Amino acid sequence: MKNASDVFIGIIVGVFLTLLFVKGNNSSEISDTVATTASRTTTAIQNVSNISTPIGDDPYLGDINKAKLAIVEFSDYECPFCRKFHSETFNQIIKEYIDTNKAILVYKDFPLSFHEPAASKDAIAANCVKKLTDNKKYFEMNKLIFENTEANGKGITDNKFIELAKGIGINGNDFSKCLTGNEFKDEIVGDIQEGEKIGINGTPGFLIGKLQKDNTVVGEILSGAQPFSEFQKLLDKF
Repeated sequence: MKNASDVFIGIIVGVFLTLLFVKGNNSSEISDTVATTASRTTTAIQNVSNISTPIGDDPYLGDINKAKLAIVEFSDYECPFCRKFHSETFNQIIKEYIDTNKAILVYKDFPLSFHEPAASKDAIAANCVKKLTDNKKYFEMNKLIFENTEANGKGITDNKFIELAKGIGINGNDFSKCLTGNEFKDEIVGDIQEGEKIGINGTPGFLIGKLQKDNTVVGEILSGAQPFSEFQKLLDKF
């Protein structure tokens, strides 16, 4: 009986110490761990054909009238792996597929909850640039946000956003009014819902496939900050 009692007491102490350890951890560290786990997927998570999503009015690069293929990126500006994709793979995709009119690249906002409110503010800033100019300027701002955010929810100040926007020729007053407004809230929520519907559960996530006449994309999911070769494999299937 004594041995059983000792075991029971040992279990209780172990549980208590575990709870104490978890409680003592900083919540931001836990969030970063979750973000890392969610974003590090290195293989295609879907082999199912005919997964589809609309382009809608989301920003894109490329000639939509000539391209046969599309890459739809679901991304979070505060996600380190999204920044990794944009710094290591994005430019080669543009060179090999977008500039040659083989594909378009569509950007959809997928801010992760543990990067809020900074992730949505980043998305609003980029969308404000699109509203005031065009897709080309949007992707200039897109690049600047990835380069200037401290990531993991630390974000960018409003003053810095305005400085970045003015640096690419945007009227500072018009941009500031848009930045502090609520115009893009529903659009961002819509992008998140579209991503969840097709199985996006981390960032960056991509739907890669054929561009349809109705401006939907039908294809397969690729997850994570993959090297160019993984995108090439999927694109060459279609």
